Amino acid sequence: MAIRETRKEEAAIDSREIISSLRVLGLEPGATADDIHSAFRKLARELHPDVAGEKSSVKFQQVTGAYTALKNITPEELESLAESLPEHEKARIQKAEKKRREEAARLERSAKIDSIIAKYESDFRDYYAKRKSGDDSDMKAIILRMKSRKPRVINAALKHSAPFANRVEFRKALTEILKRPEIDSTTADIAGSLPFDESTRKSIALDTSSNAANFPAGLIISLIGNDSDSMESMLLHASPENVSVILRRWPAGKVMTDSVLRTLLASDDMRILVPLLGAMRINFARSSSNHRKRLHELENHPAAAVRAWARKLL
Repeated sequence: MAIRETRKEEAAIDSREIISSLRVLGLEPGATADDIHSAFRKLARELHPDVAGEKSSVKFQQVTGAYTALKNITPEELESLAESLPEHEKARIQKAEKKRREEAARLERSAKIDSIIAKYESDFRDYYAKRKSGDDSDMKAIILRMKSRKPRVINAALKHSAPFANRVEFRKALTEILKRPEIDSTTADIAGSLPFDESTRKSIALDTSSNAANFPAGLIISLIGNDSDSMESMLLHASPENVSVILRRWPAGKVMTDSVLRTLLASDDMRILVPLLGAMRINFARSSSNHRKRLHELENHPAAAVRAWARKLL
């Protein structure tokens, strides 16, 4: 009886060691010999000190040790180990394995999509390298690709869009992109660098200003130019951080529309009030007489800078 119990204990210890070694390789009971071999090869390539540096040497040794402990275990022993687990453990492993396979499938799909997009970008570059761009067929091809939801596709098209920057069809397509809730930073950079004339620039600014809270500062600067109408429209929707960016470019001698000024003064955010009051003092101090009540209220604002500017304007 004692011998039998001892063997059971030894088997339990061996099972725990096998499970521990499997988990070092990112596997669970139920893994096959092929799974073990594949997992080791993958981790060994990633963690080898010649590739990942000395900081990975400990992890590499752990992976190597786990593989050494597992490589001589027979398929029957691996199968027996999986079958000996409690039902709840089997269910957990099956759930984890299903999640792992789904994630692997997702990554494979994503890799295929990236490969397709990379080929598209390459083909698009080759297309423009081989011919002179500028005709209507080129513009239609670009606008078609600008309707994509993939930033990389949009950006590949925008890089060749300069000849059409002031065409009505292109302006409308770009406006739709800039109205989207999320704007890719590269898309914003390319759009901001396009050679718009003043009419196109103003039209895009006014048509997209309602989404200005999602614009980076560089794109706002590019769209507003020196036009006060564009600035006012952007000011009503820009993030507080970008209010000062706009006001620093306010044209000298130009008075802000009273309704816009009133809306901005109604804010309690010092990121808005400090640059606004400063711009009032420098560019349109006479407007303060129409807002004396609000300026008196701002004399009690928690921010010292706001209180100071309010007093200077009274």
